[in-house]
Amino acid sequence: MPRTADELMNHHIESVINMKKDSNLEEALSDYSEELIAITRLDGRTRTMGHDTLTSVMRNSLTFAVKLGMDIEHAVEKLNFLYRQSTDNYITLVASLPPFSSFASFTYMVENGQAVYVSGYAKTPVSMPSLGIKAHPFPTNTVALALTEKHFNNLKAHDVDALINDYADDAVILTNLCNRPLEGKEDIRYYCEGLIHKAKAEIDAFTDPAAKITVKEAVEELSCIAFQHRGKKQAGVLTQRIRDGKIIFESLTFQTITNVI
Repeated sequence: MPRTADELMNHHIESVINMKKDSNLEEALSDYSEELIAITRLDGRTRTMGHDTLTSVMRNSLTFAVKLGMDIEHAVEKLNFLYRQSTDNYITLVASLPPFSSFASFTYMVENGQAVYVSGYAKTPVSMPSLGIKAHPFPTNTVALALTEKHFNNLKAHDVDALINDYADDAVILTNLCNRPLEGKEDIRYYCEGLIHKAKAEIDAFTDPAAKITVKEAVEELSCIAFQHRGKKQAGVLTQRIRDGKIIFESLTFQTITNVI
C-alpha cells in the first residue's frame, strides 16, 4: 500500500535530519515523483521547479550550509512546528526556525507514495544569497491562475456564495485557521463563512492593496499565491489544486492567527 502524505513527511524529515553529505541526498529525493512540480520561495526568490531543479537546489543548499558551518541535523531538529495537518493524500506544515525564518509553510500533494505537487515558502528577515538555480521553464496555466485570482477577488469582496462556487463538491481543505481537515459541501460552506465572519483580520491583511504579493504562479494543477504585510505583521500562503475549473484541494496558512473558525 502506498505511503500516506503523513508517512511520506515523517520519512522526509528523518532523511533530512540524517543527511550529512551530498551522497545522502538520494533518500530525501526519493520522496518526490520524477514528474514533480513545485512552486517555492525559500531564499527570497520565487522558483517553479521540476525534479531536476529540486535536485540542484537541494545539492546547492547543502553545499552552501556546509560552507557556512551550519549543522543541518541540529537545524532541522530545532524547527518549531506550529501546525501540521493531513489527509491520506495531502499534508500542510507551518514552522519557524529563528533567526532564519519566523514563518515557513509547506504543502505536499501525494500520489502513489510520492509528492507530485509541492509549495514551499519561507519568510526571511534578510536577503539570502542566491543558490544559483534558475526556475524550471514550465508554461503558466493561465486558466488555473485566473480561477485563483477570481477566488482572491471573492475573498476581498467577502462574497461567501461566490467563494463556495469556486470549489468542487468533494474538495479537501487544510488550514491553520481550523483544527481539523475539511472536506465536502457542508465543510466548504462552514469554511467560507468562517473566513469572512471569523477570520476577517487575516483575510483583510491578505487582500489589502498594501500587502506585497511575493508569489503568484500556476503550473498544471498547482496554483499558489503568497503575501507579506509589514504594517499588519502578517504573512500567508494560499495553495490550490485546480481541475476542470474547480478547486479540488486548498491549503491556506497564516503566520499569525487571531481566531480559529
